[in-house]
Amino acid sequence: MRSILLSLLMPAACFAAPPKTVTILTDNGYPPYSYEASGQAEGVYNDILRAASGKLRDYRIELKPVPWKRGLAELESGQALALSPPYYRPQDRPYIRPYSVPLLTEQVVVFCRAERMAKPRPAWPDDYRGLRFGNNAGFRPGGEAFWSLVKQGDIPLEEAADARTNLLKVIRGHLDCYLNDRLAIQLELERLRQQKLYQTGQLMEGAAISEEQGYVGFTDRDAGRFPYKQDFIEQLNRALSAMRRNGEIDRIVEKAMQTARRLTPQPPF
Repeated sequence: MRSILLSLLMPAACFAAPPKTVTILTDNGYPPYSYEASGQAEGVYNDILRAASGKLRDYRIELKPVPWKRGLAELESGQALALSPPYYRPQDRPYIRPYSVPLLTEQVVVFCRAERMAKPRPAWPDDYRGLRFGNNAGFRPGGEAFWSLVKQGDIPLEEAADARTNLLKVIRGHLDCYLNDRLAIQLELERLRQQKLYQTGQLMEGAAISEEQGYVGFTDRDAGRFPYKQDFIEQLNRALSAMRRNGEIDRIVEKAMQTARRLTPQPPF
């Protein structure tokens, strides 16, 4: 009888279900925005999602770093619920729908070996015909006109896993140019400079190509595997929108950038 009375007196909150853990796959090779270190998902996007997780009423976010192509494949097959941080590509990736509200805005630019920039190249992408480009595998920055020239063979292109590998190929003359987010390139070049693998001035910034926004992308191939999907998306979007309005995302970005600049350089390539 005593236990029955106690249960009746206990607040309803004591019987509330614990938050549901929701796994979001994250890119393991896109520093400083999203990468893996000691088995953990690190970088700006992951810091934002961790902060958002604490603001969700019914969910907690678990971040799982994976190779980018694997993450896309798991969304396409419906095995995974979500992946961070794809750009908005509804034509190229029809299996990603919907997208969250944007997390951040990145600016895509070209960096080339200094001797390749001896003559001005203001027109993108026509002024870059014949130059050998590096690109991160699974990404398609640069716009349709660029990829049309790649398809025609007017711009040779090689893919590698990450910014570091691509930039080292450019520095060593195996490639001419590399396009990616400006801040990601600048921070990686600083790390390479600390390792004496890069000297300031070896590469020069070329055309500013576009601005891209990073999102959390959700599968539409799950066939009901994630019945909580819509409610989770709504709660996540409310949290992210509030963080943008109150300046929390800006503060996370600044803190992450300062941390990234202090990271111990990786061993030489």
